[in-house]
Amino acid sequence: MEPTQPVLIERAVRFEFRSGVNQRSYSIAVGLPLVPLPKRGCPVLYVLDGDLYFGSALEAARVFAPEVAVVGVGYPKDEPYIRGVLERHRHVPGYISDQPASRTVAYLERFYDLTLPASDEVLAGDFDKTIQVRAGDVGGLDSFLEVLETEIKPRIAGMAPIDASNQAIFGHSAGGLAVLHALFVAPGAFRTFVAASPAIWWSRKAVLAGEAQFADAVRAGTATPRILITMGSEEETPDPKYAAKLGLDFTEEAARLRKHRMVENARELTARLQALRGSGAFEVADYALFPMQRHNIAAWPALGRAISFAFPR
Repeated sequence: MEPTQPVLIERAVRFEFRSGVNQRSYSIAVGLPLVPLPKRGCPVLYVLDGDLYFGSALEAARVFAPEVAVVGVGYPKDEPYIRGVLERHRHVPGYISDQPASRTVAYLERFYDLTLPASDEVLAGDFDKTIQVRAGDVGGLDSFLEVLETEIKPRIAGMAPIDASNQAIFGHSAGGLAVLHALFVAPGAFRTFVAASPAIWWSRKAVLAGEAQFADAVRAGTATPRILITMGSEEETPDPKYAAKLGLDFTEEAARLRKHRMVENARELTARLQALRGSGAFEVADYALFPMQRHNIAAWPALGRAISFAFPR
């Protein structure tokens, strides 16, 4: 018998909307708890790059923190939307050119939403020759965070009773960069911030411009977030198959990754944050370095660590 029924996730729904803040379209996946909701409302985990990580995060939460609602922020998958995005982007990076169109579009759109502004000159020096990122393709992070706070959060609160004091945000790579920026500029927006493999190097470490003001707020006791930063141990090591696929010189790719200092940037930031002395509610977890994990797979062990840290039993 041929399979005919789609696989559905129990108590998970999706809605789409066009933002009034930045006039961009989003698809939001919401997984509500299977267990009775706590009287105080359910905690919430917001997952950036929801097209990639929502399903994994939801099932992990249902095992370890079953009272938690999971929200994945992604992009529509209908043909008109996909066609419109591809028409706006003349160049598709080689390493995603073999992906389904919906995944390609999600990558292109998230690259704008999850990054800080950067000049053409800086971008040309930061990326390999197959990517060809331009200044107009990036830099929408501040407006995206406003969308999250003023448009997405209220919709989630309208779907189920929410414990607004216990919300977490998870992001990987550019999503990790977005989490750090949110931490520095709006540390009260979430109780827990998890930055997995954050691209701290982005635009000459522009994200760190907010660190000093954040540190002052922690010392004053006005910022009391919980923070976890994770990384794969091999994120500064090129993948030979990836380099060969794109026609990159392995030595040049190795030099580019070393320049980004993914592992050390995150280690150093964690140490600086742990050195801060704030109120008792402020907490910075030890730097989590996952052995034998490259960049594109390190998000999955990070999700497990994120849920156990954000919502301890």
